[in-house]
Amino acid sequence: MRILAIGDPVFARPFQLIGADAKICTNEQEVQRALEELVSSEKIIYGVIILPERYVEKTKKIRQKLIKENRAIPVFIFLPDQTGIKDKRIEELKQLVISAIGAEIKL
Repeated sequence: MRILAIGDPVFARPFQLIGADAKICTNEQEVQRALEELVSSEKIIYGVIILPERYVEKTKKIRQKLIKENRAIPVFIFLPDQTGIKDKRIEELKQLVISAIGAEIKL
């Protein structure tokens, strides 16, 4: 399985230097379209998809659909980018834990 980085050129191009594929998308709609095409395909090409953390909320529906279908692949990795947006994925995971156990864990 291969690795794909999706995002603007500043985010995605460096991953090409280490051997990953890159899909250049300049806005949220392009990112959503690219993901929908990838996950709707019968043939799974990418095992890991790397995205800027600013797309955590915009990709949630697609990721939830994959979970409902019991699809463990692809794995989504969200990394901070030059926009400075960070900790969105941590907050999402925190909310999942709260809903699963019914209490908030303070660290």
